[in-house]
Amino acid sequence: MDTQFHAVPALASRRSLENDLDRLLDAATEATAIFRAAVEAYLTAGSESACWSLAQRISTQMCTVDELQQRFATGTRDATFESGTRPGMIEPLNAVTGLLREMRRQITAFAVESGFSGDAREVPAYLVTDLQELSDAVCAAVDELIEGCRPCMLLWGQPMCVGGDLGVSWYESQADRLSMQLIKQILADEALELKVRLHLAQVVEEVDRVADYAERVDTDLRAGRMAGLATRASRDSH
Repeated sequence: MDTQFHAVPALASRRSLENDLDRLLDAATEATAIFRAAVEAYLTAGSESACWSLAQRISTQMCTVDELQQRFATGTRDATFESGTRPGMIEPLNAVTGLLREMRRQITAFAVESGFSGDAREVPAYLVTDLQELSDAVCAAVDELIEGCRPCMLLWGQPMCVGGDLGVSWYESQADRLSMQLIKQILADEALELKVRLHLAQVVEEVDRVADYAERVDTDLRAGRMAGLATRASRDSH
């Protein structure tokens, strides 16, 4: 009877934290969608006001992410569940938030670039489709990372699952392939001024860097996850 009495508040606390975590990750997913829209606006010569609006949206979204992250951290500070362990999510979420801040920096840079050069910024039409494909691969890598942090996959002791054969590393490899291909095309295009070629190559590298960051977070998260499972298995065997 006493065990059942204590299990009820523990279950309620767990569900509350699951909801907070889901809200936080939903906010992170929305930030990724803003990043995708910002790349699109930059590539298709979107208006200066549109670029600045996206920069403002990502800043607002980051405030939401920071508030939810603080709420989650507070909620887990003293939480203990059936296993007697606290959810080890704060460090991974800090890493995800760091990734979103990198995306915010790039969106702001796109807005600044639009403001300085307006419709004159040069993204050759033949590169747009491939750059959009690069953006899609990068955002897919981030989305996979975020989904890997969902409660059912990570928080309560289950092994991490992968939907199908694709994952963060697969999309990061696609992004690497596309970015290398694009940089070769850009640097070989002698119809463009050298400064334009160098600038476009830098844009490609900056976008691709988001996928690299996502893969590093995913690798660290998985390594920590496996170590935690091994420790738990060792403890349970005694």
